[in-house]
Amino acid sequence: MNKRTDLEILPQSVTDFFNEWQLRILAILSLSSQIALLFLGNRRKYKAEKWLRNILWVAYSPEDLIVAVFVGILSDCQGNGENPSQQLQAFWIPFLLLHLGGPDTITAYSLEDNELWPRQYPERIVQFVWAAWKIFLTSWEEKLLNILAVPMFLAGTIKSWEKNKFLKSGSNDQLRKSAIRDRKGDVGPTDDPDIPGGLIHGNVQPTTCVTGCPEHSCPDTVLVCNRPIYPDIVLKWTNRPIYAAFTGGCDFSGAPGCYCSRLPDSEECEIVYLPSPPQPESEKSEEVIIPSSPSRIKTFPDAYLLEKADQIFPIFKRLFAGLVLDWTDLKQSKSFFENISSAEAFKVVEIELGFMYDIFYTKPVGVYDKFGFLRFINLLVTISAFISFWIIDKHEFQYVDLIITWLLLVEAILQEIYCIILMCSSERTENWLNKQEKTGMTRIYQAISSCRVPFLFPDKERWSDSMGQCSLLSKSLENLHIVVWNFCCISPLLEMLSEVWNFCISLMSEMLSEIWNFFCISLEFEDCSKNSSDVPKFLKILIFEQHQKKSRTASDIKKAKEFSAHKGEWALEKKKCFSELGWSIGEEFDENILLWHVATELCYYADLNRNSSISVENSNCKASKLVSDYMLHLLVNCPNMLPNGMGEIRFQETCNEATKIFRSGNIKDKIQACEKFLQVDTKKRQPKDKEEKNCMSVLFNACLLAQSLQLLEKEMEWNREKKWEMMSDVWIEMLSYAASQCPSNQHAEALGRGGELLTHVWLLMAHFGLTKYSQAPPTCNRVSML
Repeated sequence: MNKRTDLEILPQSVTDFFNEWQLRILAILSLSSQIALLFLGNRRKYKAEKWLRNILWVAYSPEDLIVAVFVGILSDCQGNGENPSQQLQAFWIPFLLLHLGGPDTITAYSLEDNELWPRQYPERIVQFVWAAWKIFLTSWEEKLLNILAVPMFLAGTIKSWEKNKFLKSGSNDQLRKSAIRDRKGDVGPTDDPDIPGGLIHGNVQPTTCVTGCPEHSCPDTVLVCNRPIYPDIVLKWTNRPIYAAFTGGCDFSGAPGCYCSRLPDSEECEIVYLPSPPQPESEKSEEVIIPSSPSRIKTFPDAYLLEKADQIFPIFKRLFAGLVLDWTDLKQSKSFFENISSAEAFKVVEIELGFMYDIFYTKPVGVYDKFGFLRFINLLVTISAFISFWIIDKHEFQYVDLIITWLLLVEAILQEIYCIILMCSSERTENWLNKQEKTGMTRIYQAISSCRVPFLFPDKERWSDSMGQCSLLSKSLENLHIVVWNFCCISPLLEMLSEVWNFCISLMSEMLSEIWNFFCISLEFEDCSKNSSDVPKFLKILIFEQHQKKSRTASDIKKAKEFSAHKGEWALEKKKCFSELGWSIGEEFDENILLWHVATELCYYADLNRNSSISVENSNCKASKLVSDYMLHLLVNCPNMLPNGMGEIRFQETCNEATKIFRSGNIKDKIQACEKFLQVDTKKRQPKDKEEKNCMSVLFNACLLAQSLQLLEKEMEWNREKKWEMMSDVWIEMLSYAASQCPSNQHAEALGRGGELLTHVWLLMAHFGLTKYSQAPPTCNRVSML
């Protein structure tokens, strides 16, 4: 019995075409995916579109497979290396290895890629050994083409090693080790000659005052101070924590030329910082921490905030590694964030999260490190290969293979140039140049930055600055029109056909969803997930001001942790309405979100119907509506970012109940829905049967809450502005609670899909000290043996 291969079943012409073009197709696919990763890889930092992530997934995933298949097919090709086409196609292998290293714009598609870095090393070793065997043993001849493959092979090896290095640095274990190493260097040296008296740590022996105040002598007190005559010392150490132990009762806070802090009689130590000398009111606008000339301020408009973010980033990146923050770190950060504006605070947070995104998903290469030097080496290698290939004799090669080779060479050169421009115009380079204060290098930076052509280079946006929106009333009204066709008035047969048709449509949607999910492509069919809104400035101001107030109120870490655990209680107590509305803040956080979301929508559209200008004039009203829809968006589309619960089931049952009410009452818009729900008799209503008692819908309680909120205007004589101010405070506190409870890996994953407001609030809270990831200050009884 004759055995036939799969290719023998196909026509001979198809088989010949496939044999001739299979390597070319693989090379073109690898080239296309590399171009997609180069131009689109870094755009997901500030774009939340799903199509972008799907394209990146398709381009990112098959690179390893392409190299393996290409080398395998080339090894099985007939001939002993004398075929010119085979010789040229073997020259393509180093370029495919170069593609394995990938561009600087993307190293990991997801956090799991970073965690799997140990698996990459043996795979890479096998791939490179196999490729080297094919290039230097099977296809080697004494020709310039083979010699050109050697430096390109080395460039591909460096690129691949570099990618694995950055994947390793983005893994959780390495991030923890890096954070611990940075922690060891937080505290300055104890015997620095620039600081009078040095820096004093821990439980020390009593000594005299080191402030240089001859008229005061404190043999039982140790102080660390700064003097106006040491401005350079202030500039150098103003942001470094200094430990000082105080055991005496003398107070030098009013001594002339001396700015001291002392610890009252207590078992705990107090952190003392070196503040800037007090200035007259007319000079307070001049910043003394980071002196910058006007030309440098013009070149780097955010130089001060960028440098400050770079200073505190090593401290707060511990949050992403699951480590706690030391009390000294929180003190330092609080003192800075409590005295800046909301715009500056959010900008510092954006810069820090941008640094974190680079660690997790890209190659954070700096022009000043060894990886930046390798960029220029790779560029010289590829340019040399391009020139050498230009001058060699190419008459024996096929035209199609020559075109592909030229494309590979040009793409390799353009990729290195592209990555160099990105590296030289990055915020890390800006910060480095700002510290160098060299005019010549600044001009080079300006020249390189001007090469960032729009549409070819990613924007300098740090995140999407948007928040997803989802409305339960809108979803219920949509279900009203698409769930079933109302053919009951025609005939029972048409009603049955309608149900069958709807079942088929839903089945097809589920099948398509399963197919896409099988290929790890998350296509959402929920319309509410497509909606988003820009984060307005007034919302950032409200978020900042609430946390600023809490930070100033929190006297210790215990109080700060209590603030981070509030789900709306603080806002209700502040407005003295906790007794009336405290029942709506329960243990189940997802139920709280649904309750307040529906109640907010009912109040919003009811007030809008009475006064059409309220949504425009009242920022608290708009903030409440935006945060309400955003929290429901997280509940429906990002449930992993919220505490565990049954929110999705509650949402679905509440939607179904609302849809039934809309259908029975012939309700067609949100205004009619609000009027209907606000007229519900919440006093006499009781569950009818066991099934209704087990129902997880929160619609009835939401109507009760909405009516209670509306009654505040009558019973407590509130105006609408005060009511919406209280509601916005509750929503911001719910947002803060969700941010503090969200796992750090979920915050890290959110960075790869355009960023989430929740992540920015989480880091902002940490800077204010309102975080559960903190530890109490050590007592003076902890004595070092060194």
